[in-house]
Amino acid sequence: MKRKNKIFVSLILVFILIIVLSGCSGTTGPKMTKINISFNLDPVPYPEEGESWLWETILTECNGVGVTLTSLTFDLYNQDQKVFTDIWDEIWVEGLFDSNYLPAFSSLQGGLGLNVQEATHQIITITGVDDNNNQI
Repeated sequence: MKRKNKIFVSLILVFILIIVLSGCSGTTGPKMTKINISFNLDPVPYPEEGESWLWETILTECNGVGVTLTSLTFDLYNQDQKVFTDIWDEIWVEGLFDSNYLPAFSSLQGGLGLNVQEATHQIITITGVDDNNNQI
């Protein structure tokens, strides 16, 4: 009888351990949007001093969660020094991409430009809220 009780208690402990540890694997919580940013630079003519260098920006959602874009921030640099920051709100984002909502597994595209004399490079930061209410 004691041996049966030991086996029974051991089986219960193993069962509890399996249940507890099964919750530790995988991702918890809802998925978050993932946006790939790409640029179409073809053709890229070299502009004269003071002219804008234009390209197409493409945002692609690739994790199955749509997102509402709330702002774009452009930080422009001349070599290693920041020379300018420009923040575009939802209205500007909608004007650029014809929508501020990027549905799951789809793309938005719009044209951007950079004045040749202003900067050597820029960093673009996108903010928004996805369909699972995660801030991006």
